[in-house]
Amino acid sequence: MSTIETAKRVSKYIETWQDRCYSSGIPEEVPSELAARGLAPSYKAIAIALLKNDMHLRVLGFSSRKSDWYGVLKREELKKETLVQLRLF
Repeated sequence: MSTIETAKRVSKYIETWQDRCYSSGIPEEVPSELAARGLAPSYKAIAIALLKNDMHLRVLGFSSRKSDWYGVLKREELKKETLVQLRLF
């Protein structure tokens, strides 16, 4: 995932929470009980996700995009009589 896509997801996360009930902006941090359940947004949650190298921001509720090549490789794998790992390199 590119840096631009990650930045767009962060912007979308902030905008979504501001539209819901944080019109004055999301807080820097929230109580740990709320943060653990994802009930309140915070810039700390964004920072922790990025520090953990979660560029898809799964811990913030986003899902990762399926690769375009996954279907192609899976069809090739299923064509073979015995299942073997494809040699890509």
